[in-house]
Amino acid sequence: MRIAESSRVFGAAALLALTGVAVTEVIEHAGGAATVEVHVKLRAHAIAIAGARPLFTHLPADVSADDPRTRWVRVEVSADQVAALAADPSVDEAFVAPEVSLPSVPAKDDACPITTPSYESYQGYLGPAPHGIDAPAAWSRGLRGQGVWFADIEGGWNAAHEDLPGDRITHLAGRPIKDRGWREHGTAVLGEVVAKPNALGVVGIAPDVERVFTVSIGGLAVADALDAAANQLRAGDVMLIELQGTGPRGRFLPMEYWDDNYDAIRRATDRGVVVIEAAGNGGEDLDHKAYGGRFDRTKRDSGAIVVGAGGPPRPGFTDRARLDFSNYGKRVDVQGWGRKVATLDYGDLQSCDDPGHRHYTNEFSGTSSASPIVAGAAVLVENAANRGLAPRAVRDLLAKTGTAQAGDTGRWIGPRPDLARALGALSMVR
Repeated sequence: MRIAESSRVFGAAALLALTGVAVTEVIEHAGGAATVEVHVKLRAHAIAIAGARPLFTHLPADVSADDPRTRWVRVEVSADQVAALAADPSVDEAFVAPEVSLPSVPAKDDACPITTPSYESYQGYLGPAPHGIDAPAAWSRGLRGQGVWFADIEGGWNAAHEDLPGDRITHLAGRPIKDRGWREHGTAVLGEVVAKPNALGVVGIAPDVERVFTVSIGGLAVADALDAAANQLRAGDVMLIELQGTGPRGRFLPMEYWDDNYDAIRRATDRGVVVIEAAGNGGEDLDHKAYGGRFDRTKRDSGAIVVGAGGPPRPGFTDRARLDFSNYGKRVDVQGWGRKVATLDYGDLQSCDDPGHRHYTNEFSGTSSASPIVAGAAVLVENAANRGLAPRAVRDLLAKTGTAQAGDTGRWIGPRPDLARALGALSMVR
């Protein structure tokens, strides 16, 4: 994700898991709001809480009563009622809904040419290892994403951008957030994965993806948005989570930290959907004791591929070394470029008509820019496997065949995917 700007925060309140936390702390983390939204997991067979609404609104009609998603509700209460709600005997777990943000850095405007030139020479992340993921190794095999569906979960997009396949983009659920920052971010993410190979602008890692779905958190709980996307996808399709939340130490965390999101992600991967999840830009050790082992895969594994941000092979950076804002730890699987990513919108590389149909950037950054690189690689792997590779197998393949992390590996963000090696290894076992 790009590095956070407070003006681009969306959410009811900063998260605080309620167990063992003083009421005064809850009110402080809620930002003094008159009411806060609390996500509640009811105990099995518990009586419903008055005023509560289902958190997951996209469940299939035949969902099992044992499915943990059926027990999640959302309820608005005053800050001084939070402790009483947590103590309710019908409540298994409750927490104040986290702040959700797009960590980003501002881009400056520039001039607009009459015809957009090609900016593919800026896309070093496409190139061969060790500097890139070697997308041409897949393209030369005829693999460009055909037959695979892709979904992006965040806030807003510009599907009318000249370099996006708007005819293949479908918005599924959630109210798109009418804010320039969210639109720029979502458009930049799509550009990395699916930008058209049309001799202008940039080209996506998997430009021939069959269908593209967008789901916004506008008006939806994050977990519900994740569920809406996953329900549309099939085994072997790829889903990208371009969000982070503020955790109990006041630092950004991956969304699976919160149990409602974890339940949605785990359900998706159990169905065979490959989930790519931004590690977040908290500069945080995910193995910290404050997180109670929630990022310890031996205790709790959502099946998602968690992506950190590494340096690009550019002046001022150490290639594949962890960037200081990137979260790290054993739960982080692989990395992508976390700076200097060329893609769509923002306007620092090319700035044209607003709302940005011809805007381009060379400065997309954070775990936001890193995660779509890995998502594109996952799409091409599933393309090669005819959507037959399980999510954990995709995760293991990209990690085991990637180019090793550089710098301080004690702060682990994993290797950078190498599609030449990954596809070679895949062909040997199929």
